[in-house]
Amino acid sequence: MSTIFITGASGYIGTVLTTLALAQGHTVTALSRSTTSDAKLSSLGAIPVRGDITTLDVLTREAAKANITINIADAIAGNFNISDTDRKETNNAALLALAQGIQGTTKKLVLTSGTLHAGAHPNGAETNEDSPAWPDAPFGAGLESLYPDLKARGLNVNVVRLGPWVYGRGGSGVKLFMSGAAQTGVLGYVGDGAKRTTTIHVDDAARLYLLVATKAPGGEIYNATSETNITFKQLAEAMGKVLGVKVESVEYEDMAGKAGPFLAKFLSLENRGSAEKARRELGWKVEAEKGILDEIETGSYVQLAEELKAGMAKA
Repeated sequence: MSTIFITGASGYIGTVLTTLALAQGHTVTALSRSTTSDAKLSSLGAIPVRGDITTLDVLTREAAKANITINIADAIAGNFNISDTDRKETNNAALLALAQGIQGTTKKLVLTSGTLHAGAHPNGAETNEDSPAWPDAPFGAGLESLYPDLKARGLNVNVVRLGPWVYGRGGSGVKLFMSGAAQTGVLGYVGDGAKRTTTIHVDDAARLYLLVATKAPGGEIYNATSETNITFKQLAEAMGKVLGVKVESVEYEDMAGKAGPFLAKFLSLENRGSAEKARRELGWKVEAEKGILDEIETGSYVQLAEELKAGMAKA
C-alpha cells in the first residue's frame, strides 16, 4: 500500500477520504493547521503535519515523501468573499509547491476542481470532461488553470471534478444553506429556480478519489457526479420543508447583495456533469442509498434540522 499526503484532510470531504484510505491499508499524512485538527486527524489514524496551503516548503517536502498526493484544500474554504485573484494566486502557489515535490518522478498528484468548470450545454444535455469551459469564466481562472502546464511537464497528474452539491453525513453546502436559513427564517433560490445542478454523495466522491489515485492513467480528468436533474427550487423546498422555514424566489442582484457574488453565481448556473467516463474507465459506481432530496428530508440532515430548529426556538 501507499503513503498518501492529503491537503484538506480534516475537512468535510477530506475526513471521509482519509478514513477510507486508512481502511484500505494506506498510510495517510495530512496537512493540519491547528491542534484541533491534529487531534481529529490522529483520532482517525492519520499522521498530522503542521502547515497550510501557504506553507509552501511543507507542501513540497511532504509531496516528495509520499507516493500519492491528493489536494483538496482551497483558499475559498471558510472565506467565500475572497477575490478571484487572491484565490487563484494562493491555490496556484500551493499547486506549484506540490508539483515541485514530485517533479522528475512517477508519483501521483490528484487535483480537485468542479464540474462547474464546464459551461452548460446549449441544448440542456449533460456535459463531460471534454466539454468547453464557460466563456466568461464566472469563477475566475478556476482550480484547473495550472493543470495543462503540469501535464505538459510530464507530471503524473489527474483532476477530480466534483459536482457542485456534495452531500451526505449532515454536512457541506446543504448544511451551510440550512444554517443560514435558520438565522434568517428564509431559504431563497434565484429567479424561478428551474436551473438544474449536479450532486454527489461524499462517500462516493471519496471512493473515486482513491480509484483515480491508484488506478487512473496520468493526464486524465474525471467527473465525480450522480444526479444531474435536480433543480435549485427543489433543493430549497426540501431544505425549507425539513427546517420549517419560508422558501421564496430572490432576484440575482438581491442574492448577491445578501450572500455575496460567489454564492449568487453558484445558485444561478446550470450544471449537468456526467460521470460516465469514471464508470467506464475505472469501474466506479454510485453506491449512495439516497439522492440529495431524500437525504435532506429523511436522512442525515433531519438531525441537523432538529438542532437548528432548537436553536431558532431559543433565539
